[in-house]
Amino acid sequence: MKKICLIIGLSLLLAIFVSSAFAQKVTLRYGHANALTYPYHIGGVAFAKAVEEKSKGTLEIKIFPLGQLGGERDITEGLQLGTIDLQGTSLGVTGTFIKVLNIYNLPFIFKGPDHFMKVTHGPLGQWVLKEVINEGEKVNLKPLSIAGPAFRVPMNNIRPINKLDDFKGLKIRTMEVPLHKDAYRALGSSPVPLPFGELYTALKTGVVDGNENGPATLEAMKFYEVQKYVTYLPILTNGGAFLMSLKSFNKLSPEHQKVIMDCVPAWTKAMDDECLRQDKEALTKMEAKGTIINTIKDLKPYIDATASVRAEAAKAWPKEWVEVVEKILKLD
Repeated sequence: MKKICLIIGLSLLLAIFVSSAFAQKVTLRYGHANALTYPYHIGGVAFAKAVEEKSKGTLEIKIFPLGQLGGERDITEGLQLGTIDLQGTSLGVTGTFIKVLNIYNLPFIFKGPDHFMKVTHGPLGQWVLKEVINEGEKVNLKPLSIAGPAFRVPMNNIRPINKLDDFKGLKIRTMEVPLHKDAYRALGSSPVPLPFGELYTALKTGVVDGNENGPATLEAMKFYEVQKYVTYLPILTNGGAFLMSLKSFNKLSPEHQKVIMDCVPAWTKAMDDECLRQDKEALTKMEAKGTIINTIKDLKPYIDATASVRAEAAKAWPKEWVEVVEKILKLD
């Protein structure tokens, strides 16, 4: 009888200990550099809600939008230091911290939204994510997900782009990302790096002929006021990465770690759904404002034209990465 009482007592103490560990409220900070309407924010809200419900209120996610915690790179460095806990950010910037992610930053690696999701959420994507996690943890980052079937598409004020030759001579503002500049150069245009804050005026005055960005951004910035033509062409992904500080994750109790991992799909789904919705809605709005929008269906000439960019990037890559790129390009 004494043994039974002792076992029951120990069990109760263990239950109380586990319960108290789980019940201790923890607050994590999620940062991004974009507006409250951006998919990173909406994904963060969905994740925060799921975490609150799953943890029964013992784990809270506070969201800091609009660059309150710094720019994308600043926030990622904060994750490495453990001063910021979570982040929604671009694949382009994340690729400077986690090199294997640049597989997804290659021009025309994806053929469109359906292909993006088929790759990233399928076996090939699981392989890439595993490599991203392994590399990320070496630099104090814990990658959680890759999502967002959105693309950076060209917009200009000179002519509609219906064929490869239509890129020739166009001065297109790009981000200060080597792969982006190389892609537009390979297509025949002249990439012009320019601060985003100066872009509207540069487009209006003809300093540059056009720019490239996600349709939702093109519409939100009212570039349609000074630009006539949008070409829906999946040159570069505009998807995002969900990152966590490895230091922050390791500080959590096992119960809260499980909550985080169980709620990652909420962020992924919200990102996917919102990117699809916002791009479609933005194109419709711009067209209603008089923007001429066309979609390129035959991607082969553009894929072929940028083959040298992919080949050059892959020169320093492990054989396994190159093989995955080839498999992604072959996947319908």
